[in-house]
Amino acid sequence: MFKALGAVFAAVVVVAAAQVPASADGTPAPTRFSEFSINPTAVDVDHPTVTYTGRVVYTDAGGTEEGLPDARVCLRKDEVCLDYVNTDADGRFTAPVTLGTTGEHPTMVEGNAGAYFQGNADYRYALVTPGVFLHVLPAKTRISMAFDPAPSVIGATVKVTGRLERVMPDGGATGAAGQVVKVFFQPNTGGADPAVQIAQGLTAADGSYSVPATVPGEGYWHVETPYVYDRGPAGNGFGPYLSAQADSGVMVANHRTAITGFNAAPEPVGKGNTITATGRVVRYRADGSTEPGTSSPLLQFSTDGKKWTDLYGVDPDADGYFKITTPAVRDGYWRVDTTEMPGAGELPATSGSDYVDVRYRTAISSFNASPEPVRKGKTITVSGTLKRDTTAWKAFSDQSVKIYFQAKGATTWTYEGSAKTTSTGHFSRGFKAAKDGTWRATYSGGSSYLAVTGSGDYVDVR
Repeated sequence: MFKALGAVFAAVVVVAAAQVPASADGTPAPTRFSEFSINPTAVDVDHPTVTYTGRVVYTDAGGTEEGLPDARVCLRKDEVCLDYVNTDADGRFTAPVTLGTTGEHPTMVEGNAGAYFQGNADYRYALVTPGVFLHVLPAKTRISMAFDPAPSVIGATVKVTGRLERVMPDGGATGAAGQVVKVFFQPNTGGADPAVQIAQGLTAADGSYSVPATVPGEGYWHVETPYVYDRGPAGNGFGPYLSAQADSGVMVANHRTAITGFNAAPEPVGKGNTITATGRVVRYRADGSTEPGTSSPLLQFSTDGKKWTDLYGVDPDADGYFKITTPAVRDGYWRVDTTEMPGAGELPATSGSDYVDVRYRTAISSFNASPEPVRKGKTITVSGTLKRDTTAWKAFSDQSVKIYFQAKGATTWTYEGSAKTTSTGHFSRGFKAAKDGTWRATYSGGSSYLAVTGSGDYVDVR
């Protein structure tokens, strides 16, 4: 069949030009291609070689055409040189050119075949135009498509895999090597958004392909090989293979999420006081940037950081921020998790854990600095009661309480001394009155008790 087609399309072009005698002053002699042909004029992947044949002649000073020897001739197709050949002593040339069938820009693309002589100081240039049209008989193909892994996570990289096969006349198939495979994606928006190309690759020697692609979202995937190929200014033309295509159904994909800035505070906290857990739910776009998430965080508690107990859940605000409050009962770890209440199109996430030390509360009551007012140089007595809250508020004995003074107009506190609490939690100590100012007491706390600073008492010194 191929030989028959070659015979049908066989062509010979004789390029005519006016015979202009060379001038006596050494002007370059006119040249032309007196003969030009290609054989065959139709090719396919099994028969990729075309033979270019022709003759370059020049017109001498007497007006006679002679063959131009050793002329370097460009063997062209659509204005691109595929190879070069030099003419023989009679200006003739014949040379085979094997057309490429692989890569992004194969040379086996239908188009105009021609020849070109650039010329030199002695001879003018010559061009075969428009040339002889070279037909391409593209082979039928088929393509398969799969994923590794499934494109279920937005922003993740998956491999789009499959095999491009050439369908043989007997119904069999063989791999088509070195062919471009383009990957397209169309969002699942009911056709509101067009399909766009997101990746591209080449088939291997056996026709298989594996093209990495970033998952843009939930939607349809499509692979295809080129239908036509670029011929430059001449437009497009058929190449070595017909286009093959494959499509997926809707591939469901969800956003990865994260809990950022999680914190449980205060640290430490008094037993019975409130722990406030805060943070933000975000989800990742395909490009790795984030936006507010809609998953609802569930507060969890653990004494050992391994076994977790569910407590309360809340919905984040429009910007993804959340706040959950709970009573402080005992030392332990806090975190939030969205597994139970993920947002639409979002994967669950778990925050990091935050350990909070729960201590018994303390308080300083009945604090007083007296007398008020007091004469300068006289004694000021500072007193009060230190209490602790274990099962109830009780006196906190045998503890050191520090006394501080801040002079009127000052911004810092000065340590003046300490006092020990009695069995009733009472403390008292005298100081010499020197200037107007405020007195207060502090308890530094311990491994089981919170620190506390009492209210101040202003004393006027006269």
